[in-house]
Amino acid sequence: MGIASGLRTFEARRQFQASLHAAQASLHQLRSGAQARNRRQRATPAGASQVQPGIRRALLHWFVSGRMLSLGLFLAATVALFYIFIAPAFYIQTVAVEGNTILEDHVVAGLVELESDWIWFIDKQQLIAQIKQNAYVEHAALELALPNRAVIHVSERRPEVRWQAGGTEYLVDGGGRVLDVARASEAGTLVIVDHSNPALQPNQYIDPDALKLAQSLAVRLPNELRFPPQLIGWDVALGIYIISPYGQTIVFGRSERLESKLAILNQLLVEDVRFSYLDLRPTYPYYRP
Repeated sequence: MGIASGLRTFEARRQFQASLHAAQASLHQLRSGAQARNRRQRATPAGASQVQPGIRRALLHWFVSGRMLSLGLFLAATVALFYIFIAPAFYIQTVAVEGNTILEDHVVAGLVELESDWIWFIDKQQLIAQIKQNAYVEHAALELALPNRAVIHVSERRPEVRWQAGGTEYLVDGGGRVLDVARASEAGTLVIVDHSNPALQPNQYIDPDALKLAQSLAVRLPNELRFPPQLIGWDVALGIYIISPYGQTIVFGRSERLESKLAILNQLLVEDVRFSYLDLRPTYPYYRP
């Protein structure tokens, strides 16, 4: 009986110790949970909700990450672009012309008709090409200034001689380009009479060698030979020729061997040789009395 009683006492003590350990573990868990709740309560202001709303969290995230700023910039850019597309302030309202002395401002501006065009879609190269179609315009540039102004810069060709064809006088520059019909006669202007062409158009070309020779003869004949020409003419078969004050026809053709041709003519004039027709084009010129 003593041994059995001792065993029962030992078993009861073991069970009691196990129960005591379990109770201590439960108490520790209860204390830990209470401490955690106390910490949350201290961190949360009185009366505030312990659950953060979803929309507030999303807006806060957008703001912190910069998405809100990006959205604002996108909306502002969209409004600005829309304004630029529809605002009448960006349609050309003023066209100025600079560098012109022959062509009037409205004539140059009328070559392209820029007014009421949208400044953003103007093709500058195409418009410059249109301006240069005018025979007077040698160089052109187009400058656009926001919001609605355009400036056309031009440099003009200068008429140097008058070329008469079909009874009409045309202004021609030094390179042989026909510029326009001469509106009125001008004293002292060199006129070359052309019997081969019935009419000319602006931007057509006259043989530059013919112009060079005619201009040279107009200066040298009266100054060096004391033999001013009554008329300087051009013919497709003869080239440049002159009619003297005495009705003589003297054919120079082209500008090659000009010094030799002038020397022969001067010798004939000095010797007072009478002729009605003189052809200086051959190597051995000939004349008719």
